[in-house]
Amino acid sequence: MLDKPWFAPKLLSTNYACSGSDLYDRVLVDAECTHDGSLAHVQKYERWGWEHLDTQVVNNNRSQSVPILQSQLLENGWRMLKPGGVLVYSTCSLSRFQNEYVLGGFLSRHAENEALVEVIPLLQNQVAASPIWQPSCAEEWVGLEQHRGVFARMKCAVRLDPRVSNTSGMFIARIRKLSDVQTTFDVEDIAPLKLET
Repeated sequence: MLDKPWFAPKLLSTNYACSGSDLYDRVLVDAECTHDGSLAHVQKYERWGWEHLDTQVVNNNRSQSVPILQSQLLENGWRMLKPGGVLVYSTCSLSRFQNEYVLGGFLSRHAENEALVEVIPLLQNQVAASPIWQPSCAEEWVGLEQHRGVFARMKCAVRLDPRVSNTSGMFIARIRKLSDVQTTFDVEDIAPLKLET
């Protein structure tokens, strides 16, 4: 199925996989999330009713399905990116499961010579960004030990914490495609980091 949004200069595929015939220099994946970093969004539930907050934000099924959807959106955006191009992955969530775990799952599928998380020039010295979440003690590393290198690779991603940055809560990662390795993954393999037990 093909759609042409009003803002797009050409048709965009709504299918999960990209044919590879139209690749882009820049891709923005402003992923669906639970919006828990957006105070304005959470305040809407005062009008809509707090029972909707349960189904849209804190519901266990949604909190498990959203990071999988985000991982698939990120992977599809990557497939549509030219070598040398830049993809920006962002959410308005503060959940590490929707941010660092999704980015970590992506980086675990794409080698260092393929994907590089870069510093975001616009945010340098402009906004008080917080470091990304990563395990800080032995207990938090349990089940994640094999991903230490992945966490090191994502150090340039940023969190905007409302308490520090005077913004809504956000997560932003700028990822450069260094090479065009055509790797095909089964849909069930496109997922966030998993805790190993």
